[in-house]
Amino acid sequence: MNLLQKITLVLFAGTPGLAFGCIWDSDTLASESARFPDIAGIMTGIFPRHSKEYHEWRVKQKKPLVDSGKGSAMDFDDLAVSQHKLGDHKAAIATMMAKEKQIPGKYETYSNLGTFCIYTGDLFDAVKWIEKALYINPNAHFGREKYQRWLVLWVLENKMNVKTDEEIAEERRRSWDGKPVGFAAFIARKQLGDLSPNSQTPLKFTETQRQTAIEGVKGMMYFADFDNPILQEALGDLLSFGNMDENAAQLAGLCYLHASEKTADPLEKARLKKLRGMVLSSSHEREEAESSKTLTYALEKGQKLNAAVRSEEMAWISAGQDATVEFQKKYLQAAR
Repeated sequence: MNLLQKITLVLFAGTPGLAFGCIWDSDTLASESARFPDIAGIMTGIFPRHSKEYHEWRVKQKKPLVDSGKGSAMDFDDLAVSQHKLGDHKAAIATMMAKEKQIPGKYETYSNLGTFCIYTGDLFDAVKWIEKALYINPNAHFGREKYQRWLVLWVLENKMNVKTDEEIAEERRRSWDGKPVGFAAFIARKQLGDLSPNSQTPLKFTETQRQTAIEGVKGMMYFADFDNPILQEALGDLLSFGNMDENAAQLAGLCYLHASEKTADPLEKARLKKLRGMVLSSSHEREEAESSKTLTYALEKGQKLNAAVRSEEMAWISAGQDATVEFQKKYLQAAR
């Protein structure tokens, strides 16, 4: 059992059982977590993450090396990622462009640029850089790059093809018959020959395809932002696929609820809450309160864990230790 599995077990041992109707009982959430290990911990941030102070420290460590022309390719990457994590996405892009000029043609450069451009809202540029990265290494990060590209294309498609409430409801009704919806349907269309949204070709989405896609989205949550509403919705779409014995509807419902709480757009908030109700076939106030209570409980566990990580990183930095080495030694090696 790895670190995240242990954390997930702790998370749900003592969490109030949820009952969303149908024939589900209080064991459902625990059963879903057992069938989809690590999901609960990833989607609620219960894993060690670097603190703001760590990234500030790393910028101070790496920027002089890069500015002096003595920096390695990894120094450029480290600096850019920390700039990005501190919210300075334009500086991160500038660092990668400087690296491209000095050390051209690196997969890591294009992969990072693709991610950074997503955060600046330059989605077409993001696709361009991700495709350059895929050309060099199509299977990097266990294929995660492919799903990042598809995620951006899915967002762009949704912007150009806004669905009505009736269309969304009809799509979700089809999901009860085992048909993929949302991001899962988008992936199925891509894997069947890049079908158009209006294609009448029946979509096939295997369990292997679903599990591989989940790993891709989990990777983006782990290395980027676990609480990004787009990633939460995409994960919810993947978890809700299949019949009651195959899906993870309660976990999907928590994803949609989390996404609704993170988005600032009132229309998006309402849409995501509707998705939660549709996937669970329920919208009772008591059940919504229980669901919200479970999510809050999990998020607080993640915050507590990472408050401890922050204290440790600040102590390592104050003591003049290499915070990167100490973090890897304590958290990454322990998880293997």
